Amino acid sequence: MSHPSPRNPPLRVGIVGGGLAGLSTAAHLLLTAPGDFDVEVLEAAPFAGGQCASWRDARGRPLETGIHLAFPWYHNLAALASAIGHPLPLRETDGNYYVCNGATGRIDTLLAGKSVLKTLGGLATFPGLTPGERWQLARLIGRILRMDDAAAEAHDGATVAEFLAAQGASPALARQLGLAAVTIQGLRPEEAGATSFLKFLRTMYGSTGRFDTAFFGAPLGDALVAPLVAFIRARGGRVQLGQPVAGIEAGADGPAVRRPDGTRRPFDHLVAAVPGHALPALLPAACRDQPPFAALGGLRETPIVTLTLWYDRKVFADGNVYISNRDRRHGPLFDAVADKADHWRDWPGLNHPGSILQVLVDAADDVAGLADEVLVARAVADLERFFPGCRGVRPADATVLRLTGTYCGTRPGYWSRVPRTPGSGLPGLWLAGDYTTGPYHYGMESAVRSGKEVANRLLALRGRPEHPVLRPRYLPFVRA
Repeated sequence: MSHPSPRNPPLRVGIVGGGLAGLSTAAHLLLTAPGDFDVEVLEAAPFAGGQCASWRDARGRPLETGIHLAFPWYHNLAALASAIGHPLPLRETDGNYYVCNGATGRIDTLLAGKSVLKTLGGLATFPGLTPGERWQLARLIGRILRMDDAAAEAHDGATVAEFLAAQGASPALARQLGLAAVTIQGLRPEEAGATSFLKFLRTMYGSTGRFDTAFFGAPLGDALVAPLVAFIRARGGRVQLGQPVAGIEAGADGPAVRRPDGTRRPFDHLVAAVPGHALPALLPAACRDQPPFAALGGLRETPIVTLTLWYDRKVFADGNVYISNRDRRHGPLFDAVADKADHWRDWPGLNHPGSILQVLVDAADDVAGLADEVLVARAVADLERFFPGCRGVRPADATVLRLTGTYCGTRPGYWSRVPRTPGSGLPGLWLAGDYTTGPYHYGMESAVRSGKEVANRLLALRGRPEHPVLRPRYLPFVRA
């Protein structure tokens, strides 16, 4: 295919949403053909990043929207960071998983390590299971690893709890496996969709990579988002912050955005990089009942609460993440907690001498109505219960961040509602976001990959080479 004439004007590409999907789209376009595209990103918030945003509070301290992990199959994310000249600053853990057991008040340790064999061995020796349950667990994980997408999606109408019950899982085994739904999907097992659960476990235990899990060595704004924004602007793109969009128009004369003041801005191509559940409301009423938008209207967000507790002294012994089964009877309040001061210890922007504990509450519907001071008091009591270093020590300050409108929960029926292509069916309108693509359809890797796939469609229109879409590297016996 011949390259276009240099006299051809650049294609005007508007991107609604400055999260990872939108930034990935812009960066991948400008990596290959900056002269072929006039790129403009419109972000309603005063900062870019979406679910991965971080910023400074009034006292200059870093705040993030949750505890973010990098998994070994985040190949597209790592490739993008390297391509723009800012490889991800990752900090490895010891590879094990630590579970704050609300029923016993103990911290159980899953010796997962950094190899698949040790991970599977850790599952088989996790505390609280009988020999029969361990054998059942090994067989169930084996079946999951051999599930292809069609087999996993056959369970799309079931919750994780229903799937495990149908497999005859004991209560103890169901609690252990349900941790994956809480920690990764951000939903209770009785709410989380079984298909995403199965796809995650298949990827978690069936893929290989350099890291088991890793943390970011700086707040995500510094580690990932700011370098992406700087790269886009250096290549001639525009990232407009504090620029909400009131509506998206798509017709025979091409797509356009409508601003809150009623002004209209046309583009040759428009990329909707907003959460899937939020997209239909931006479209003309006549489009909302058309596929894929009608199905997206059935998706729902999941509220998340992140507490940041500032201690004047170090109260955690390490930088590992501690998760919990957060059952409503025994607690604890949090789903995960980690000392970000440990993760960020080599980051030049860190000037806090003690611990910075991020306390994450996923699927926070049941606690969203509690006042900030109540949430902080309950979190502090839970930390004193499980961590000796926190006993008798009060945080010097606390910040409560309530994240709404961005995270789309993977409930039953999710996979029958989300599209499998960046095309929207409307001329010039494309879809990007973690709900459109990826090994299990949510998370940073899926967002970056979705932006790459949209960029590839636009690059092909200009006859430019496309970026390779990288996929998890699975063990030979894993069906994927």
